[in-house]
Amino acid sequence: MSQRRPNVSWSSGSTARTPFPQNNLFQQQQPAAVLPELKDPNVINLPIDRARIRGAAMRQPSEITSYSYDEDRTIHNDESSLGYLYLLKEDLATQNGYNLSDGFDRFIKRDESVDEHLDGLLIALINHEKEHGGKKTVADVVTWRGLLTKLMCLPFERQGDATFELNATYFDGQIFIEESSEYKRSHPEREYDRMELMAYWGYKFEQIATIPKPWGQCTRDEIEKRTQKPVNNNVQYCSVVKSGLGNIRIIIGGEVDCAKDYKPDKSDNPDNDPTLNDNPLDHYVELKTNQIISHDNGARNFERKLLRVWAQSFLLGVPKVIVGFRTREGYLQTFEEFSTHKIPAMIKQSKFFNPHTSWDGNEAIAFLAACLQWLKTSIPQEENGDIWKIRYIARSDYLLLMKAPQGQASFLHPDFVKWRKERRETV
Repeated sequence: MSQRRPNVSWSSGSTARTPFPQNNLFQQQQPAAVLPELKDPNVINLPIDRARIRGAAMRQPSEITSYSYDEDRTIHNDESSLGYLYLLKEDLATQNGYNLSDGFDRFIKRDESVDEHLDGLLIALINHEKEHGGKKTVADVVTWRGLLTKLMCLPFERQGDATFELNATYFDGQIFIEESSEYKRSHPEREYDRMELMAYWGYKFEQIATIPKPWGQCTRDEIEKRTQKPVNNNVQYCSVVKSGLGNIRIIIGGEVDCAKDYKPDKSDNPDNDPTLNDNPLDHYVELKTNQIISHDNGARNFERKLLRVWAQSFLLGVPKVIVGFRTREGYLQTFEEFSTHKIPAMIKQSKFFNPHTSWDGNEAIAFLAACLQWLKTSIPQEENGDIWKIRYIARSDYLLLMKAPQGQASFLHPDFVKWRKERRETV
């Protein structure tokens, strides 16, 4: 005798939706007065406090391809922009530490007015599929690592300036999600100048901590003069991984800061012998900066910041995080290494842990699983070019989904659309 499924659904005004499987914990909630959109029957909402799919397994991420942006922001189907870890405490042994503001006046900054959408990721998928006989990359959701991080952390980051909007569209059996640049520009961050300088400190730390080739292949000049070039954040190395959460298959693109030693060469294992498998993700390292911790409030803030650090690394399968600790004025004085998979347990073992206010990795994963299931079930599987808005308003209790006004242009790269349509015609 089959078990009866509970009548559990998400809310969209007064319109009922298809219930989730029985292990989901969605419940109807009264609309919050602070969000007038909740009264709109065309707006679907997800209750953040209760949306969980517990026990959803995260599949081990596996890199399927990678690509690089050069100093002119040109894409290359290679690993030319991958840096390699070279970080010595002796380099910081000055009176105040290393000045991370050095060279800020020469900073070559990427033109953020250019909306790149998912272009790099989709071009990488074209190249990958062509290299594999035109075989389509299997996925339910295709997006950037940073956007999944926003969603994953949302149950614990609902204050301050947490407002964001994402665009989603259904094409060729998959949901593609990007950040809405137009919405982001209309909601600028506070203290912009200070934020820009602090962002530069992160790029400068990456420059200090990396060399352009594995150590044995670098000249002495390349090592000793690595910090003298202007910092240029057009340069990026990106990994594209396949993963999954519950029954949702995901393709994720994300920037990788560096490799700790080398990146395995696929040509070393042409027959894909599993006994010789050397996963590139195992070699990657995430680099972050944080103010030196000198009091309890600083420790609490750092533990809160570790939520995003952990989520970013976890989603892309990066096993190691190195945090450079700096003064308030931006002088790097030391660094510390963290193992990604140990960070959630470290938080729970902290003397500051509070089960009501501290973040929990399992809860974050359970919410992301519910969120992806909600999107897959809510966005119609109709290839009609519709754009859907995924919106969160700071300090509210709901994630919102609504159809964009007719006429909004597709954000998918035209070459990708053309390639996928041609591929279908030849299959």
